[in-house]
Order: sequence, then C-alpha cells, then structure tokens
Amino acid sequence: MAFPNLILAMLIMVSIGTGITTVIIAVAVGRIPATTRIIRSVVLSVKETAYVDSAHAIGATSARIMLRHVLPQCVAPFLVLLSVHIGISIIAESSLSYLGIGIPPPNASWGNMLGEATSGVFKPDWWMAVAPGFAITLIVLSSNLMGDALRDFLDPRLRGRLEE
Repeated sequence: MAFPNLILAMLIMVSIGTGITTVIIAVAVGRIPATTRIIRSVVLSVKETAYVDSAHAIGATSARIMLRHVLPQCVAPFLVLLSVHIGISIIAESSLSYLGIGIPPPNASWGNMLGEATSGVFKPDWWMAVAPGFAITLIVLSSNLMGDALRDFLDPRLRGRLEE
C-alpha cells in the first residue's frame, strides 16, 4: 500500500504487455489492498457488537453469524468503496493510456484522446482535450456522488435524519 498505484500499474503493464485485460489487472492489483483493509476493519468492529455476542450465546454457528449479522453490515461500505474505486480506476486507465502504455490506440480510450490532443508539435488544439477531460471529470464526479447517495440510502443510522 505504500507503493504508488500508478507506478505499480505502469510496472505491471510494462512487464506483462498492453491490452484491456492487462489494464484491468494492473489497476485492480493496486486497489485490492485498500479495499481489503477497510472491509476488514468493518468486520472487526461488527464482530464486537452486542448482537453478535448474543448470537454466539444462543448457539449460532460462525457461518450463520457471518451471513446474517456481519455480511449485511459490510455491504454499504463495500458499495461506497466500489463507487470510489470506479472513479480511481477510470483516472488510472486514462493516465496509463495518456502515457501510451494503456489500451492500444485502435480501441477508444479517453487517455488516448487526451494524448492525441496534446501531441501537437507547437500549439495543441485546446478544444480536442476539453471533451475527454470533461467526460473523465463528469464520470468520476457522478460515480462519487452515486456512492455518497448509496451510503446515505443504505446506512441505517442515517435513515431517521434523512426524512426530517
């Protein structure tokens, strides 16, 4: 987790090669540790609650406790993380494609579009970079706002506050 995700993705792309599958693997490898760490902290906090202790006391199996009590509490944080990681993944893929080691040029990519727009020898056409840059910004912003709305909708502690 201390190693920068973009540099790790670049190293994976250079060592394995270019392609859509390789980009997915390179971006996902950098995102998995953070997700695992956050979900683990949620599980550890839910494990210490009174209703989990009560389920142990009445003789529920570990699998039942995990499915009935722990897993539902992990869904909302996971969905929020997923929406955040969608935005981060789009930026990472665009960065890799902009640098020329991402998705190969016959395929459409916002990073390739930005790279082609800024490759003007003396004066790049600014309007060629505005559309892909705006699209990246809009998609990342909407993904993060969707994650925030999902958190508000799925968090049981906020249900009473939202209706007021």
